[in-house]
Amino acid sequence: MKFSYQKYPADPNTAFPERKRALRPVIPIGIVGKDKNTYHYEALIDSGADHNIFHAEIGELIGLDVKQGKPLNFWGVTGEKQQAYFHSIEIEVGGHRHKIYCGFVYDFKNLAYGILGQDDFFKLYAVEFDLNKERLELKPRYNR
Repeated sequence: MKFSYQKYPADPNTAFPERKRALRPVIPIGIVGKDKNTYHYEALIDSGADHNIFHAEIGELIGLDVKQGKPLNFWGVTGEKQQAYFHSIEIEVGGHRHKIYCGFVYDFKNLAYGILGQDDFFKLYAVEFDLNKERLELKPRYNR
């Protein structure tokens, strides 16, 4: 499966005075709720992230009692300690459904998308990033 990088506006700054946009490997996914409906969400494929992390509000939307999940304190994108509550959920990527283990965070408002990290997601797919072509490719791993 091939996905185009998403383009986000970016302000020029001292280090990058010509910068007008930022490219991110963000893909559309579906999250399957307890009601069996699929909820659309966007997630950054992040090879530097250990875990899958989504907004707690999406966890509530799909019918989870978020704070009943297994807690984990971590330091992430904000640089400050955050608390995630982990649950097993089902996601859909390119029409394929998978079970993953995902943390839900309440203090995640500064990020516009969720994060798909090393644990679980990179076991499902070989990921090839190609910034020059502004796309990424996911190749299913069938040995899981």
